[in-house]
Amino acid sequence: MEIDNEKEVIALGREIFTDLWRLFGFKIIVCDDPNDVHKHWKEINSQDVAVIITEENWFFKMPLRLRLLAERSISPAWVKFPTLLHEGEDTLV
Repeated sequence: MEIDNEKEVIALGREIFTDLWRLFGFKIIVCDDPNDVHKHWKEINSQDVAVIITEENWFFKMPLRLRLLAERSISPAWVKFPTLLHEGEDTLV
């Protein structure tokens, strides 16, 4: 019997951000409003998830309680990338 120990990488956040990571084959969860991250909390904190990739600005707009849990999380690890769009802009930075 073979045991599959592969862990997932999830790109979480706005559609424009997650679509870029989909090109690399990562699982995506579109959540345009960081205040709605609680709707996906159980899924993103499953044992099969190793890393969660998100935009820095999006991450810092998460509800404080969940953001603190994410910041202290070892597994899954949260990786924040620079924000692609600045507020109010329509083009990539």
